[in-house]
Amino acid sequence: MSLKRILSTALLSIVLVCTIPVVDQAARTAIASEKQETALSMTIDTKKLSGINLVIARMYNEDRVLYAAMVTIVMAVLGTVLAFLTDLVLKALGLEVSRISHRE
Repeated sequence: MSLKRILSTALLSIVLVCTIPVVDQAARTAIASEKQETALSMTIDTKKLSGINLVIARMYNEDRVLYAAMVTIVMAVLGTVLAFLTDLVLKALGLEVSRISHRE
């Protein structure tokens, strides 16, 4: 994995993290006028939780838009890390992984 690709992925992650508050506020404003309580409102019981589990459960209960954005960002970062680690392991095994060139 090239340094240019890693830096572009990191830059994209930073841009996404910086735009979350803007998107979150816009979504809250749009939803606030139409918000209705329904019988299907699911919440997580936080009485027995602590640490990171409590933070994630509170985020899920209080702000689903922010929760969805954070889950998306965490998944993207973890996918990038796993791809980078896989590339390192394959290089250590002597396999050179590169893009496939398609010839027609």
